[in-house]
Amino acid sequence: MEKSLDKITWEDAIIRVVKECGGSATLKELYQNVPQIREVPPRLDANHIIRAYLRRMTRVSGKLKRIGLGIYALLDIKLEQTLFEKIQEGKTKTEMFKAISATDSHSYVEGMLLELGDIYGYLTYTADPSGKFGSKPLGKLATVENFPNFTSSSLLNIAKGIDVIWFKKRALVVMPKHTFDVEKTTDFSKALHRAYQLRDFKITFYVVSQLRKDQQFQKKLATDPYTEISDRFFFRSFEDIFSLYEIAIKHSELKERIIIEP
Repeated sequence: MEKSLDKITWEDAIIRVVKECGGSATLKELYQNVPQIREVPPRLDANHIIRAYLRRMTRVSGKLKRIGLGIYALLDIKLEQTLFEKIQEGKTKTEMFKAISATDSHSYVEGMLLELGDIYGYLTYTADPSGKFGSKPLGKLATVENFPNFTSSSLLNIAKGIDVIWFKKRALVVMPKHTFDVEKTTDFSKALHRAYQLRDFKITFYVVSQLRKDQQFQKKLATDPYTEISDRFFFRSFEDIFSLYEIAIKHSELKERIIIEP
């Protein structure tokens, strides 16, 4: 017989969701599904409770392992080794990028950006929800369910084509703060065009590509009409994003060991 919502433990509910998600679950999946199994006491924040139990289950009881900044898995599950796990093992950047195909590199960079945006307190969006970051679709990492209605429908349709967006909630309004277009080619026209249409909003724009393409991007940015937003547009290399992700992992692990959340 199924346990009632107030009888099943938080740990049991978390384990059940992880199992139902194929042996690994993102924070988004846990936030959505655990409260359907375990009743949340009045006036308490379910997400805060879930995070507290996840820390306990990974660091104390060892019932789960962390395989991403916001991804948790069963101990005995056999999954493709994640970037997070490879970094923890001490593999070099060169070793890891060699193992990622040119096709997959686009999704991997987007996955890192989505996880980073989440731990930095942003709501995150991806234009490529079916892309894979390890075994997880990018749509399971992005926290935006319904694209924020912050402007006209024509501009919203343009914004929806941006690879990754970090949004910030201000009172009742959710606004884009940082946009990222991940480019594998030397044609930066689409990324610049999208950014230019959103120039009237307080947004910082980024294009992420191979380091050797920086000069080509700067030449394109120096043409009209893009010079108008040149002080708000920045080139970042794949290596830059990887380095930030690597440091975020180390910081997150250190924080969990030192800071005890109530």
